[in-house]
Amino acid sequence: MQSRWQDSDAEGFDSALALRVYTSRLLGQDHALVLHGGGNTSVKIRERNIFGDEEDILYIKGSGWTWRPSRRPVSRPCGLRGCCAWPP
Repeated sequence: MQSRWQDSDAEGFDSALALRVYTSRLLGQDHALVLHGGGNTSVKIRERNIFGDEEDILYIKGSGWTWRPSRRPVSRPCGLRGCCAWPP
């Protein structure tokens, strides 16, 4: 496998989520590494929620969705505090 990583490209991303999209796209370009429909990709970050409070968030891209450059990234944010509290 040949690395497709480019430092000059990676430096252009300003967040952990954007960088995860970049790395997922790189892996997705090699059809020997991924099955049709793709796989799951996630990143855990700390960011402000809609109320302005810092919160640990897990962004998840599920199977069957794409992060191709021509489409808006499909990712579902999930507050980790709520995830860790489930099931009750």
